[in-house]
Amino acid sequence: MTASQTSTSPLAASETSAARETSADTLLARQASTDPLTADQVAKYRAQGFLVIEEPQISLSECNWCRGLLSTLIREGRGRNEGRNLDLGIMDGDQFLSSPQILQPSLYSAELRTLSYRPAALAVAKQLLGPDATFMGDQAILKPIRTGGPTPWHQDEAFRDPNFECKELSIWIALSETTLKSGPMRYVPESHFLGVLPHRTYGKPGDDNAIECYTGFDAAAAVVCPIPAGSMIIHDGRTVHGALPNTSEGERIAYILQFSTPPVARAEYREYPWLKGFRKNMLSRRADWLLRGGIFPELLRIIRSDRHSHRHFISLFVQRKINALRNRFRNK
Repeated sequence: MTASQTSTSPLAASETSAARETSADTLLARQASTDPLTADQVAKYRAQGFLVIEEPQISLSECNWCRGLLSTLIREGRGRNEGRNLDLGIMDGDQFLSSPQILQPSLYSAELRTLSYRPAALAVAKQLLGPDATFMGDQAILKPIRTGGPTPWHQDEAFRDPNFECKELSIWIALSETTLKSGPMRYVPESHFLGVLPHRTYGKPGDDNAIECYTGFDAAAAVVCPIPAGSMIIHDGRTVHGALPNTSEGERIAYILQFSTPPVARAEYREYPWLKGFRKNMLSRRADWLLRGGIFPELLRIIRSDRHSHRHFISLFVQRKINALRNRFRNK
């Protein structure tokens, strides 16, 4: 299916600085709203596993500002040593189809935390996930002109620690117009009801920075979702999704905000086999960098971030410690 499924949101765009001016009253109203989505929008999200909000929620000037920050971070290789600046691309014959990605870009550019939509994004997460939902992280993916590679089918939850469970969602924000040729998102409706499906690594062994869901869903049922700049798509952590390649004459860059409920340890041990050896070279580079003193700027960067990021990194630390104890007892 190639038709865009859309839903109009009552939210209006707003800015946080004089350089990105719109109505301050609109921003305050958005921040104060505990239920930014309509009942119909919530019902569509729960039924499909994703919700397209085609009406722009961010002004074009703010999209340009955000796109400039993220493009600079990606091109300068910020976060590469830390394992946060990588490429999801693959070889297609003799041509490399590139998809540069940066994880946690707001750690490297605090300005991103002033994005006008962030308060509303948190309100959306609380409305859909519950009152204990909190910011989990952000990322950006750039698809270069004509050679931007596809994003393979996957479920976000398949990247997570399999021995912890939480509810999560992502808000995918188009920072430039996303057409059928520039790498639009595509979603498989109702796939969030299927559980976590089998995945496999995607790319060259060792440099496989993505995973691919290869079975258990109907790709023919997918909905392709081109949207204008400033618009967004909200999707569940278990919704099977991906993106088409960019064959257009313009770059496609998206900014993604992710939210989750606090992770809870599973009673029974579980493994995701596709995560064994995943991103091996990247993780090795990160470990070397940390041992050579990188741990100190890393800690300083985290300390200087906001309280939502603090909570996320503390949660990751606790998960690792719990897993270490579990593995110790399992091996006895």
